[in-house]
Amino acid sequence: MRKNAKLIGNNIVFRSLIFLIFTGCYSFVGGSLPDHLKTIQIEPVIDQSNSGVPEFQTYLFDELLQKFKSDGSLKLEDNNADSRLTIMITSIQESISQVNPGELEKERKVLVTCKVEFFDNIKKKMIWEKDFTNYNFYTVTDGFVGRNEAIRTSLKNNSEDILLSVISGW
Repeated sequence: MRKNAKLIGNNIVFRSLIFLIFTGCYSFVGGSLPDHLKTIQIEPVIDQSNSGVPEFQTYLFDELLQKFKSDGSLKLEDNNADSRLTIMITSIQESISQVNPGELEKERKVLVTCKVEFFDNIKKKMIWEKDFTNYNFYTVTDGFVGRNEAIRTSLKNNSEDILLSVISGW
């Protein structure tokens, strides 16, 4: 009986070691910011979505400023920063969420896409250029108020994704 308990114990230790070894081998594709980047300039957001609501570009810009200030990985600068972030809201699309035959539409989906460029002002080169897309739902009975809140939530989620991409180098 003791021999079996010892084998089971050794087996658990062996599996734990293998798990730790393989866990240590895993890494993310990106990394941290390059050492020479200490500051960032965030350009005012441009809205090319034809939404007709200037509030959205202001909202996204303010969200980005707040997130970068809170994070503290890069100091915000108005001019002469080590890096620059340029953001465009490229599309805001609405679609029917789901309607069964014979039912009235109850919910809509809003899809918001932003094109973002992260530029290294010191080395004068593009670090990355990416599209960020998030969606949210709103109840049709909430009308434009619900729609605009769903868009703001999607923009907020995009701002979080943008921050993570900048600071982690993904």
